[in-house]
Amino acid sequence: MVVRWDDLQLLHLVDELEQSGQLSELTNGLNLMRRMGGSDIDRNRDLGPFAGELVLAEKAGYMTWKELQGRFVGHPTWDGDPNFWLQQIMHIRPTLAGRDRVRGRVIQRPLPDPDEDDDRLISGMTLEEIARAIAETYTDRQLPRNLGDSGIPTEFLTAETNQPKWEYVMAVLERLHDGGSAARRTLREFIGGWLEGWHHAPPRADIRRRITALLAQEGWHTRDGCLVIGDKTHDAAGLLTPLGRDVRVAALHPEIRLVADRYIEGERMEVAIFEAFKAVINRVKMMAGTEGDGFSDKDPQLALAELSTQSGRDIQSGYRFLFMGAAQGIRNPDAHEQLKALGPEEGMEELAFASLLMRRLDVARSTRERTGDG
Repeated sequence: MVVRWDDLQLLHLVDELEQSGQLSELTNGLNLMRRMGGSDIDRNRDLGPFAGELVLAEKAGYMTWKELQGRFVGHPTWDGDPNFWLQQIMHIRPTLAGRDRVRGRVIQRPLPDPDEDDDRLISGMTLEEIARAIAETYTDRQLPRNLGDSGIPTEFLTAETNQPKWEYVMAVLERLHDGGSAARRTLREFIGGWLEGWHHAPPRADIRRRITALLAQEGWHTRDGCLVIGDKTHDAAGLLTPLGRDVRVAALHPEIRLVADRYIEGERMEVAIFEAFKAVINRVKMMAGTEGDGFSDKDPQLALAELSTQSGRDIQSGYRFLFMGAAQGIRNPDAHEQLKALGPEEGMEELAFASLLMRRLDVARSTRERTGDG
């Protein structure tokens, strides 16, 4: 008798075995094939078609499994060596969509919020990097509890962690990604909150920068602890995002933040730059008591280092040119010409330069105090 393999019948069987607790039949593909075909199996004839039906169910999003050795070069494929391949796949299970399909449940999926989610994918590569970073933070026993504490519903979690930790996290993220609009929003809130440090253990700064850049290349950006859609960017890692901008603004010198913050929030970076360097130059004038640069090599009004040593005099001379360059190359053109729009990354770099100069002024002293002038 010829066995007719059908992916939907196969899915029904996997679901029944899982519900009845007969998980030994799902430990590998050959066990499942024997259970479905019984004594009528012809290994020479049936291995390839059966493996193909399994693959069809997986590609349709109805079934999942783990491959014992991973998908590496030289690893057996279902159509190249189906016998070996079926022995390597393990923990065969229906997905949430697969269970709904075989149990006759019709899920009315709400439309995504067009302001936040247009159904674009978050790439598997990016989800894997997120999963690996989270897995490094917790033990096997901690993972389900901490994912739940971070807002992931229990139906997307399992108590089983008898697999590499990152694969457990990856499976949770994939269930959310493929689980409909509500689940996708949970995923986006989880990732956005993790990146912005809202959860128990935020990512390291270098990991946050890399993942933020990867997401931005796909058009995902953080807003109020949630990933939302936006323009795709193809800049290198280190891309300025709302999260990155807020962190970098917070690190600026307080006086620079005071004059620039409202213009940054209003996306008027060129005005923020102008006001920042105006504040630097006005502070130099106030501290030096002169309209000049105050840092001349001969008899300066402001000492930025200990001028009795050669090293101190070198610092004084170097910073003199930095202050002069800031005035002549950044502030003066803006004062005499129409302000030119700046990109956010270049703007933040110039603000960081203004912040550096302001911090140097924090440790400067007026030579007038030493000589008794004024």
